[in-house]
Amino acid sequence: MDSYGREEVSRGAVFLVGVLTAHIVGQPGGPEEDCLDPLSDLIPAVIRKLPDFESADPAQVPMVTGVLMAAAMGMDTVAWRDQFGTIPPKEALVHNFVLWLLADLFDSLVEQPGATDQLMRETFNSMAADDAG
Repeated sequence: MDSYGREEVSRGAVFLVGVLTAHIVGQPGGPEEDCLDPLSDLIPAVIRKLPDFESADPAQVPMVTGVLMAAAMGMDTVAWRDQFGTIPPKEALVHNFVLWLLADLFDSLVEQPGATDQLMRETFNSMAADDAG
């Protein structure tokens, strides 16, 4: 947080929501039985779990739902969210809860604890390689 600032860390959480959502709903061309339908399965399940976090502000649910929808539609989640301005702290907190829920779901779906950590490391290594090349 000290190195990049609250806003960039918040945008990073939005980016990671996009990465995880893409992996959870499946890649284009993948077998249909392995994919979750984002509208009937994924997004409602995540939104229903948010009240479990006492500090999750219900007023932030429309924006985090929008980020999930953008991710499910294959859009750049950061670009989509950026069009609405700076991410306030209460919203950033809810994006982190969404990220936590998605990580737990991803690990469960692939039946491998730590799968999200591995996926994130691969994502960041790929980004670093793109920047170096």
